[in-house]
Amino acid sequence: MVACYHGFQSVVALLSHCPFLDVNQQDKGGDTALMLAAQAGHVPLVSLLLNYYVGLDLERRDQRGLTALMKAAMRNRCECVATLLMAGADLTAVDPVRGKTALEWAVLTDSFDTVWRIRQLLRRPQVEQLSQHYKPEWPALSGLVAQAQAQAQVAPSLLERLQATLSLPFAPSPQEGGVLDHLVTATTSLASPFVTTACHTLCPDHPPSLGIRSKSVPELLVPAEAQSCRTPKSGPSSLAIPGAQDREEETGGGGQNGTEVGEDGIGQAGNR
Repeated sequence: MVACYHGFQSVVALLSHCPFLDVNQQDKGGDTALMLAAQAGHVPLVSLLLNYYVGLDLERRDQRGLTALMKAAMRNRCECVATLLMAGADLTAVDPVRGKTALEWAVLTDSFDTVWRIRQLLRRPQVEQLSQHYKPEWPALSGLVAQAQAQAQVAPSLLERLQATLSLPFAPSPQEGGVLDHLVTATTSLASPFVTTACHTLCPDHPPSLGIRSKSVPELLVPAEAQSCRTPKSGPSSLAIPGAQDREEETGGGGQNGTEVGEDGIGQAGNR
């Protein structure tokens, strides 16, 4: 708990290998390690707890009945809120005292970044690019090209010229569903060469979704290791010397010092 509160990521990573550690243990106030990391805004620690600690309880409540999602929303920790939601935290859960959800607590405490982040996740609740069925084509490209061509044929009016001249050159924020949004989605998809050459997902048909509890890394590696052990290994043994079989075929083709295969399959030295 102390390591999660202060952000000691290396200590939390080492403690994940301890078999006798109870990750859901609560202190006197009812806070768990996940609650302390979430309300402190340590996003890497929250991801580490979610991905490498088996049996982590996302809906554990403190003495006031607040979950880790509610406590992060009250502190305006928008990235921690997004991480918890994509890991399967319940957005509809309410506290027993005032009966408010995490979104309502964010509105009540003026956590506007968290409110915007939750609403953005509700519009796009699934990471569709992390599925093998995702196609990197941009559906809105043809419509935007036709719209740009139509605007290019029409001469701008005097008012539009004045607005373009007097407008300050501020960089606009990336538009949702726009060019930058599609570029980020396409480059982070499984079809992207940057991702394909670097990693391989164990669950390509089940991308991360809002409100669906995803398995941790140890839970995913256990069936993968069992399947790799059951798969028969073809090809030469790892202890075999490369090129030894070729040399045997070259020397055993019929020379005076060659070998002849008997009926029992065991090579016999020639007597010539």
